[in-house]
Amino acid sequence: MKRRIRRIANFFAFNLLFFALYLNFIHKDKAAVTPPEQTAQTTASVGGTVPVAHPEKYLGEKAVEPAPVSTPQ
Repeated sequence: MKRRIRRIANFFAFNLLFFALYLNFIHKDKAAVTPPEQTAQTTASVGGTVPVAHPEKYLGEKAVEPAPVSTPQ
């Protein structure tokens, strides 16, 4: 009888140990694995280049105006 009680106690202790390990490592890591939410800015930079509505705003006045062509003499 004593041997049977000891085997049952060892069985429950072993299961409790693995349940504690599950809660400590596996269950906790699932929350860390989920990717953060993506913003519109990161999705645009990943997708490639995006056309700009007003390029003169970013290029400056000299780059937008065509350069005068010199005539050969």
